[in-house]
Amino acid sequence: MEFIQKKTADNAAEHFLVKAADRGTKLAWDRFEGQLPECGFCESGLSCRDCLQGPCISHPFRDVNKLGVCGKDKDILAVQTLLKLVLKGTMASLDQVSDFVEGVASGAVKPKDKAEADRIVAGIEALLKEGGAGLKKGFPKALLAAWEEAGIYPQGVAKDLFKASQKVEGGVAGVEETLLWAFKAALLGAFAQRLQGGLKKAVFGAAPAEIEVNMGVLKKNAATILLYGRFSPVLKARIAAAAAKKKVYVAGVCTDPLLSPHAFAPVTSYGSQELPLMTGAVDLIVTGDQFVNPSVAAIAAEYNTVVVPAEALKGRNPDAFATEIVEKAVNAFQFRRAIARDIPAAKETALMGLSAADLDVKKIVAALNEGKVKGIAILAGTNNVKFTQDLPFVTMAQEFLKDDILCISEGDASVSLAKYGFLNPRQCGKHCGEGVAKLLKAAGKNLPAVLDLGYAENGGVAEFLLALSAAAKKAVKELPVLACFAEANRSAEVAEALGLVAMGVSTYFWPSLPVTGSPKTMEALGKLCGEKFGAKLIVHTDKKMEPLAKARMILKVFNRVEDPSLKDHPWTDWKK
Repeated sequence: MEFIQKKTADNAAEHFLVKAADRGTKLAWDRFEGQLPECGFCESGLSCRDCLQGPCISHPFRDVNKLGVCGKDKDILAVQTLLKLVLKGTMASLDQVSDFVEGVASGAVKPKDKAEADRIVAGIEALLKEGGAGLKKGFPKALLAAWEEAGIYPQGVAKDLFKASQKVEGGVAGVEETLLWAFKAALLGAFAQRLQGGLKKAVFGAAPAEIEVNMGVLKKNAATILLYGRFSPVLKARIAAAAAKKKVYVAGVCTDPLLSPHAFAPVTSYGSQELPLMTGAVDLIVTGDQFVNPSVAAIAAEYNTVVVPAEALKGRNPDAFATEIVEKAVNAFQFRRAIARDIPAAKETALMGLSAADLDVKKIVAALNEGKVKGIAILAGTNNVKFTQDLPFVTMAQEFLKDDILCISEGDASVSLAKYGFLNPRQCGKHCGEGVAKLLKAAGKNLPAVLDLGYAENGGVAEFLLALSAAAKKAVKELPVLACFAEANRSAEVAEALGLVAMGVSTYFWPSLPVTGSPKTMEALGKLCGEKFGAKLIVHTDKKMEPLAKARMILKVFNRVEDPSLKDHPWTDWKK
């Protein structure tokens, strides 16, 4: 059992890992092992296949193969690899916003606040054409000045993304210039997420809710639909409404769980997204393009689960499409009755969907000023098979909380933590040190140990940081806040990490970004982050470093411990 235990910290997931091994079903963990040893060139950003003359590598230890066919050296290869990742992540955010706007414009949903929805839609249209000019009032003047001085304030999707995409084709743009394009693209994505969060609130309303998490939420005697990944919130709401009429159960995987009045119980986190299908309790899945592994289609076929791509909605009435999906789920439930439903008991309560408005931010600032809470840790990202699933998030939350570090989380990181009770308000005292426990009682009603600020696509973390900055009357870079991408996986997380750094939040990132093969790129990245944004992007390449060691390394920053790696951290003098 030891080799299985290293793959996940989730007992429910472990059960299905054993089941998969018995059945001969190949999962993400198996495919990862089949890819070993990993290509060092790709991992360090020293490979390229941007044209049909390649693929090329830049060999760091030989005189030959220093340059690609076109003449790209290791520095250009690495920085362009970073830019490509950011572009992919930003395009993902923009695509979802576009789908959301299209759904609202079609009249498929009636906004709770139409005037505000219309205003935000106009802002989104402006972002597509004219950049973020209309969003300037939402940011501190000093932060805007830093972005404009650095040359990264967006000029609109039509201008920026088209031009940025050409920076990976060729040309003579250097490392520094290409890095600026990466940050500009990251800000475009951050702006899109912020607008989507506002549109969601205007259309559906916004309120935190207690929901159940983990695979025990699945039903034995009800037709069941799982919503996989990101796609139009309007379609999700229509599916939920149609399902309620037919008493069909709807839950989610890697999808925003809250669209008032609907809630989609998160069945599991990203790393184990294949496993809910192995329960036999899923009759139909609706899949988006983002945060969905292609492998789910093969496992769905193995269990006779119907797969419906959300993309099939294009050109159709959302209500009619949703009704059709529900009917298919009911029919599949009847057809699949012979399939045994293997549902584990694992289930936990979680308070999700908090916002800055739900918290007394002034009391958080007071606790920081008085030293009762040492700082704030942002836990973000998805799962990565290179790590024991969930263990980095759980370990960091445990260590931070007991040392009086306030923890906030978002997206799939929240789901990972929820499975272990960190988002259960009734278990708050179990996890927290005295300072955090007292603050949580003062800052809101019945708060859990870790505060979930919703999915990244809604920009909740940025809103919280801006509210905290306003309450403290300090720049974000002066606040004792660190971001930790403990199991980063997707290009969207790379874009989000750069967006946080641009706001002034020092960010730890695991596993390493594909730029480590270029010391010049690493140096330029560090210089840009420090000089322009007053923050650091800390990329770690030590694959053997255990989660506990990582957590304690970060605690040194919060505790102002003298350490060469912490030199000149921007907020080391907070208490002074």
